Amino acid sequence: MKVLYIGHYRDGTGWGDAAKNNILALYKADVDVIPRAVSYNKGDLEPDETIKELEKKSADGCDICIQHTLPINYVYDSNFKNIGYLATESSDFLDSRWHKNINMMDEIWVPSEYVKQSCLKSGVTAPIKIAPHCLDTETYKNNSAEVRVQQLVDSFNFCFVGEFSERKNLKALLRAFHAEFHPRENVNLYIKTSGLEANKLEEYCSTVKRGLKLRSKYKNDLIISGRLDKKQYISILSQCHSFVMPSRGEGFCIPALEAMCLGIPSIYTSGIAVEEFAIGESVKSQSQPCFGGMESLQNLYTAKSRWREIDIEDLQIKMRSAYLSELKEETREKCRTKAEEYSHENIGKLFKELLNDQ
Repeated sequence: MKVLYIGHYRDGTGWGDAAKNNILALYKADVDVIPRAVSYNKGDLEPDETIKELEKKSADGCDICIQHTLPINYVYDSNFKNIGYLATESSDFLDSRWHKNINMMDEIWVPSEYVKQSCLKSGVTAPIKIAPHCLDTETYKNNSAEVRVQQLVDSFNFCFVGEFSERKNLKALLRAFHAEFHPRENVNLYIKTSGLEANKLEEYCSTVKRGLKLRSKYKNDLIISGRLDKKQYISILSQCHSFVMPSRGEGFCIPALEAMCLGIPSIYTSGIAVEEFAIGESVKSQSQPCFGGMESLQNLYTAKSRWREIDIEDLQIKMRSAYLSELKEETREKCRTKAEEYSHENIGKLFKELLNDQ
């Protein structure tokens, strides 16, 4: 078995990180994998040494091709077994007409049951197998918190990690946090995002807080926009106590898994893929037509598709409960144990089984 893996692992995005980890999981399972990069943005992030070495190998003799790209770029080649890897974040993608390209493939891999159901509702008839995202869980162990953030010391810290987009619904988190917690309470909100300059993001957060009309001055949020060194990123995340994802749709959510690796439980929108693996609390939500997802492709997240709208009052209740409850070591250990199921080694074994399943 020799696998050609075409993906966007040099893009420096969460989507690219998913492709990178899939390649490394296959490598850990002793699959002969040959990565080849495509790009959807201007970045060309240098991959780690293992992938750089794998890139040097010849693709001659590959009998399986995994295409971790947009379905509009899928190509069928009769010289391979053709596998498309796909993640979506809404109830369906019918307006995209992706199903026509997807159904050319011999099979489709998706990271969650949530995505599988979206595929089925969108007219996908190719065989669908669930192949979850994964992490190098060893990276998150024995973290020494080298970067100490004074604002996070001796306080309870909520955190959000995700790109700035309508789908991620940062506005709901800001509304819930600043409506629920008074500035004098010993609690913080840490936001790590990308896609918007820091000064514009601060202006956005201030606008949301002013819209509450509760007080003249609100607590400052700890905001980091753009990429961080991996050690810095893990170090700051490890100083938090509750990960919050108010997203309207998730095909998996790698940051929630990263938080679990560090023993941090999650608060998340019900009805999205996070509930398939997360330790924590789901928040009530309603199915609503998609609206405002202008940063995506034109034919995705249209009002003909649906996603989940979180109940902000219930989000406030769940955040207050997390703040008042002591984060016990027992809960931390449950998070770490569950996260270990998604290690390169464990998911690599699953990938190998899927490849061998003819």
